Formats: sequence, structure tokens, C-alpha cells
Amino acid sequence: MDVPQNILNKFIVREDYLDWINKETAIFAYLDLTNMFHWQDVLGWKFRIEDVVGQLFTFPNIKEVKIYYGLNPRDKKNSEAFHNRIKKTGAILRPNPPKEMKFIKKDINEGLFFQRKTITLFDSGVKKKIQELIDELHKSGIVIEEPKCNFDVEMTMDMLDDTEKLTTIMLFSGDSDLKEPLERLKVKDKKIGVVGVRGIVAEELHNIKDKYIDFGKFYTGKRTYIKSENPALGGAA
Repeated sequence: MDVPQNILNKFIVREDYLDWINKETAIFAYLDLTNMFHWQDVLGWKFRIEDVVGQLFTFPNIKEVKIYYGLNPRDKKNSEAFHNRIKKTGAILRPNPPKEMKFIKKDINEGLFFQRKTITLFDSGVKKKIQELIDELHKSGIVIEEPKCNFDVEMTMDMLDDTEKLTTIMLFSGDSDLKEPLERLKVKDKKIGVVGVRGIVAEELHNIKDKYIDFGKFYTGKRTYIKSENPALGGAA
């Protein structure tokens, strides 16, 4: 049995999040989907974009949802199919026409595998093994690339163009480059809500926000848990 979204909101979403959203008059949501996909590594589970948008549209004062995501030229068929999934949710896919992703070569070093604070916990023996792995990867000639598609300019222009239509922005991103347009909106007495996850929201956004919403305590949709190699987290021993 499918539980109505308004019931899920009431019993799963933090009460102060609901209070903040419900008291605003005209909210426009801006979702930097590439940024959001990085959240999944921290959360330990994957979200469905259809469920995110569906949840947002259950709030009558959320008037528009704009999603920013690029087109992968190396896998155009599947990329276009994903774009069509986004459009079917009722959200506005931006930009139009789609912006193509670029592939950036990544440096192969310990930062590719571990966060800096994690590396400090390793003893010299473990660090030596990690370096041996890195050396072998360099010798093999392997190239690791990451798709990139920056939407700072497009998001900034859309927010400023929408200024007269909204009272509140709900930003799904942790990117510090969006600080300046948000500052301009604050001058115009617009409220700023920042949605993110622990450790991936820039301090500049925390400093300017009116409300911070932890995505993991807001999202009520389907969660596909990422398999862990740690037995304590349900992975393989």
C-alpha cells in the first residue's frame, strides 16, 4: 500500500522543516543534481529524483522546481532518457538546450580513495601499501576521468530572473559559488533555505541561509542502500 505523501511528510520530515516551508508564500526550488549525487556517498544510499520532485510538489507553496543536469555525450541515449525522466516529474530541466558534460582527468593520489582526515588515522604500514597501489596505477597508464558540468552561471541568472515571482529560494546545493546571487536576493528581502548533507555545504552558504535543511531528514522517498565492504554496515565479510 502506498502511503500518501502528506502523511509521510508529517511523520518523517522534521517538524521545524515543515513549519519553515509552510509559512513561506512562494518558494522556488533549484536543484544542482550533479552536486546532489555526491551526497549519496555521505548518506550511504541513493535517492530517486522522481521522489524528490514529487515530495516538493506536495507543498502548495512550492511553485517551481528547476533541475540542473548535463548531457553525457559519451552515453547520449541513456543521458537523454534520464532527462526525459526529469521532465516527466513536472520539474523544469535547465538549461535548455542541455549543456554537455566535460570529462576532467583526475590525479591518482591518496585523495582519490580517502578523505584527508581518514588518511591521518592510518599507520605508516597502511600508508605504504596505499602508495604502492598508487604507484602501480601510475605504471599501468590508467586514466581516471570525472564528468563535470558547472551550472553556477545558469542558476544565478535563473534566480535573479525569478526574483519578482518568489518570496523564498530552496537551494539544493553546497556550492560556495552561489553565495553572491543569494546575497543579492537577501538584499531584496528574499528568504534562503539551503538543503544539503553533513560536510558538503560550504560555510559561505551556512552564513547566508535563513534555514538549513538536512536532506537525509527531509527526503521521504525510496532509498537504495549502497553496499559496503564493512560487515558492520551490512556488507560482505
